[in-house]
Amino acid sequence: MTAKLARAVTGLAEACLGDHRREWALAMRTELDAAIDDGKPLTFAVGCLMGAVRDMPTHAEGRFTLTSHVVALGLFPIAAMLIVGTASGFPFLPSGHAGIAGWLAGSGAPSSLLTPWNRGFAPALAVLIWALIAGHLLMPWFIVERNWTRVGTLARVNSAATVTLFLFTGVLFLDMAFMVLPMAALAIELLASWNLYRWQADIFVDAPPGMAGT
Repeated sequence: MTAKLARAVTGLAEACLGDHRREWALAMRTELDAAIDDGKPLTFAVGCLMGAVRDMPTHAEGRFTLTSHVVALGLFPIAAMLIVGTASGFPFLPSGHAGIAGWLAGSGAPSSLLTPWNRGFAPALAVLIWALIAGHLLMPWFIVERNWTRVGTLARVNSAATVTLFLFTGVLFLDMAFMVLPMAALAIELLASWNLYRWQADIFVDAPPGMAGT
């Protein structure tokens, strides 16, 4: 069991090293077998991982990998905000209402923006919002995998869902302030993914378009 865990940690260290340190990664595999024979595979593997992480900021590929993971982690709160907003009544409560938190604090019971004539659109609005949430949750995984084909496809889907939600909000005469959060989330996501794509294109100049580094 310890040996399997050590190999997994060493594999993570190899991924951190990337193509820039391929010879080092191959040497680690050989030395890991010796460490297993000595009975200290996990200590060796952790040391390799720490060394690989310290080495990443010293070369372009490592800096790109670190940045892409930071961006991916930074996109998760966007989905979390949409989830919390939906649980608090988004987009069915007035913009000045504090949602569930405000209700618990004694600010009054929630009052829905949906009227009898437009209440039938509530399921469609909910589907659009949860589609956006799913899209924002999937985007970080594709960014980490450097699968820019799927990133581009998902960006178009998220954009279409946001525009549709914007149109629904206007047609149903809901408070347009509700669109600030999803539109800001989409703008941040598109800007971050596009800059990462351009950065990777500069690093992996010889790789096939859309699949470099995968």
